[in-house]
Amino acid sequence: MSSTTGRSSASSSDARRARAPARPRVLLDTNALFLVVRARFPLEAEIDRWRPGALVLVPSSVVGELERLVRDSTPGAVAARALADRFERAESTARGDSGVVEAAERLRASVVTADRALRARLVRRGIAVLGPRDRSRLEVTPGAPAAARARSRRPPLRRPRGNS
Repeated sequence: MSSTTGRSSASSSDARRARAPARPRVLLDTNALFLVVRARFPLEAEIDRWRPGALVLVPSSVVGELERLVRDSTPGAVAARALADRFERAESTARGDSGVVEAAERLRASVVTADRALRARLVRRGIAVLGPRDRSRLEVTPGAPAAARARSRRPPLRRPRGNS
């Protein structure tokens, strides 16, 4: 029902629901799925240790990469693809690592990866990365603070050339 101002009033339960913290999201890179298949890595338990109750997602770019690896008969690819089917999809328009970065930025999600180049790219963009520390544990690398990200995007200052 509308009030005299023409605006509908929300109940107090609606207000509480709106302030409830969002469930953390974690994206899986292709090599994270292979860790489980090849090394029996306890991925879900480790994600739950670092991000309790997280929604685990697989970007569509990772699913595409897994399908290509299945076609190429890569060992472990069928099992990794089956594991990916257990998780929800996160749509991405880009391919490969760019699709993972795109989805992580859009969803404000952490990423599980063992890829050092992707890890550095994500951290520079302020995205937390969970990476394997050893055969049974993940460690978290926090994303760069916003101020550091802003500094890294500025073009370098150039001194004006003088006749000195």
